Amino acid sequence: DVGRNCRGTIWTLAGDRVIGIGLGLAIYISAHISDAHLNPAVTLAFAIVRYRVFSWKKIPIYVTAQMLGGFFAAAIMYGFYHGAVESFEDNLGLERGSNGSERTAMIFGEYFPNPAAFGSDTSIVSIAEAFFIEAWGTAVLVFVIFSLTDSHNTTVGSGNNKVVVPILIGLTLSFLVSMYGPLTQGGYNPARDFGPRLFAALVGWGRIAIPGPRNGFWLYIIAPLIGGPIGGALHDLGVANITRLKRFVKPAKQF
Repeated sequence: DVGRNCRGTIWTLAGDRVIGIGLGLAIYISAHISDAHLNPAVTLAFAIVRYRVFSWKKIPIYVTAQMLGGFFAAAIMYGFYHGAVESFEDNLGLERGSNGSERTAMIFGEYFPNPAAFGSDTSIVSIAEAFFIEAWGTAVLVFVIFSLTDSHNTTVGSGNNKVVVPILIGLTLSFLVSMYGPLTQGGYNPARDFGPRLFAALVGWGRIAIPGPRNGFWLYIIAPLIGGPIGGALHDLGVANITRLKRFVKPAKQF
């Protein structure tokens, strides 16, 4: 068990870097096309909090594209790695779609706790704890995104400094996955989870993919959609307004 937990932790620490780099590159590639809307939770946050610059009418097409992107990315990955997955299943005696096969299904969707670290021990993380972690992590991620894209943020929000924004967002995601990945795998993106999870259900994982061994697939959709707008609102209605207010308040004279 200790060895399995160590391997799961090492996998998380290595995987978080790849995930962060991947997100940063995706933002660089898509920013000029769709403002890099890669996450339904981010899209919803912009529609609610920054409705003056992002119309609700865009939500259906954006979310559809995000979900399809996740589904087809999973299909491509499975095409490359299906042989390795089958070999792994044979070595561990796993029957795809049966209890325990979340050890391989986790490459598509997220589970709590992380099967690579804790196997099927459900005592590690409750449904309520997993929900809070996913909502909290998404709130932090969106808070950072709103801060880095705020035109009043003269540090990185304007001019040539914008070039570092994708890197910083990717680092934020890497940090969150490294912190909470052992507990919930660090989803924070309904499209990242549900699109691949749907593909997994179609290629043999069935009920292990949807609804999942703890009927928890919904958690990775609902929690980010709640946490994202909260994070955006905390920035734009809280921190950003405080910063703007300071410009109109003259500093007290020092005697």
